[in-house]
Amino acid sequence: MTISASVSTFPLVDEYILSAYKKSGLVPLEASIGFDTSWSAKAAHGRVIMNRVVEGLAIEGFIDHFVNFTLINMVVDQSVYVQGTDFDLNLTLINIVDSGNYIPASNALETTNTVGESPVSPMSKHAWGTLANKSSSGRVTRYFVDLNGPLMTIHVWPRPNETGKIRFKTHRIPGSNDVGSSNVDLKRHWGDWLVYAIAYQLMTDAKLPLDERQICREDRDAIMARMKAYETSNEPVDAIFNHVSPWQNF
Repeated sequence: MTISASVSTFPLVDEYILSAYKKSGLVPLEASIGFDTSWSAKAAHGRVIMNRVVEGLAIEGFIDHFVNFTLINMVVDQSVYVQGTDFDLNLTLINIVDSGNYIPASNALETTNTVGESPVSPMSKHAWGTLANKSSSGRVTRYFVDLNGPLMTIHVWPRPNETGKIRFKTHRIPGSNDVGSSNVDLKRHWGDWLVYAIAYQLMTDAKLPLDERQICREDRDAIMARMKAYETSNEPVDAIFNHVSPWQNF
């Protein structure tokens, strides 16, 4: 048996969309990209769906593909940091993930091999609102993210007393699928799920029979369960996912 020395090619946006149309039964199996005059419109609609599907997948907490480290520079006595002005100038972030780490100013420009880091824990807007001394100054230990409005705002407490940094884990916005010849911003093993997810949306838009859509949805969800198990198979047993709320059990 001879195995190819080359890895499989990474599918393009329009190749996934064509596969989804075939899966839904809306185009013939022998169809190819640009197969008739309606392809441009079909592909454009498919790309809209793909963007929506991938963006929804990006906020799944178990997918590290969309999680980056982001450094935010602290300013002495500044407690509020606004997206687009104080950090993430290109507006590519969706949210903050769990606890951050404070990097003391004594590390200067060093952000990897640091000394003296300490955790910065998330709190709810309610908890921040009940702080008795919001003007307190010192090493930052808490933060909350205000997502009300188009831009993310981070409130830290106490107010920084030095020009240190906070390293946050952040969810980023996926890359666009607006160009059919581009690659999808996903690991290739998500391809099967992506095809079923797009196909289900296409079948719904085309008002295909409910029983046919149900089969596609069940296949999509089964693949999601398998992919979730794969993505979390090497997750450390001491991983903690924080959820903060002023109400117990919520």
